[in-house]
Amino acid sequence: MVGILQPELSVERVPNRPGERCLVVSYELDIAQDDPAIGHVVREEVVVEPRDEHDAPVRPQPVAFRFVDEVTVTEPGTIDRRLEKEVHRVDLDVEQDWWDTDMAGGTEPIAEFADHLDATLTLRVGGIEIARRMTPVVTGSWGALGTD
Repeated sequence: MVGILQPELSVERVPNRPGERCLVVSYELDIAQDDPAIGHVVREEVVVEPRDEHDAPVRPQPVAFRFVDEVTVTEPGTIDRRLEKEVHRVDLDVEQDWWDTDMAGGTEPIAEFADHLDATLTLRVGGIEIARRMTPVVTGSWGALGTD
């Protein structure tokens, strides 16, 4: 049976591009000795979504970041996997922050709420789901006022 071990979501900076972040889902693909997935392509599908931790007076926006990859399974054992998707940092700002206007009509930041994200990783062979796991929640401030 195919297993998903130690799934983890992280948000990493992109070198020389301060407005970009890279969503990274890493895990170990565990293949048993007699697994029917051996000799097949495993399609990896990731959906990163906000998690409402009820720590702000606003609800997270209903957004989802989706990305896919594939791995060919040739033998039993574990395979280290890393799936990535670059996004703009303000897209990760899933809870609306508070702004005010100054005397000239410009905006002034008041507060940046911490945002919470998790990822669901689904594995399929031939369109049939063979495994699904969620990552632990990742918390940060990735928006315009963020200090991630």
